[in-house]
Amino acid sequence: MRIVVIGAGRIGARVIWQLQKNPKIEVVTVDPREQPYAVQQKIITAVDFHEALTPQAIEYVLNQTKPDLVLVTTSTEDMELGKVPAVDILVEALRQEIAAIAEVPVIGVARVQCG
Repeated sequence: MRIVVIGAGRIGARVIWQLQKNPKIEVVTVDPREQPYAVQQKIITAVDFHEALTPQAIEYVLNQTKPDLVLVTTSTEDMELGKVPAVDILVEALRQEIAAIAEVPVIGVARVQCG
């Protein structure tokens, strides 16, 4: 099974780490940064696709990789825009656009605050 993980920041790193426990899963990562959190923490050695997080770039990656599942782990923190107003709306719009263009299931993964 091939899973594309979009975003290799803090949330993506946790997702990638969990997926790597199953040797039957091939994880393909997408992130525009050279040294996202998953690379800094040595969970992965490098990002597979250094692409902008736009629907066109993601469509290219999906066409190249032919995944079985897409996990969108990009958070407002990963966008590195700080507390810019409405950045959460931008992230959600990106998730929706990816879901619209993908021919496989797309699941948004977000950090949930407990308590």
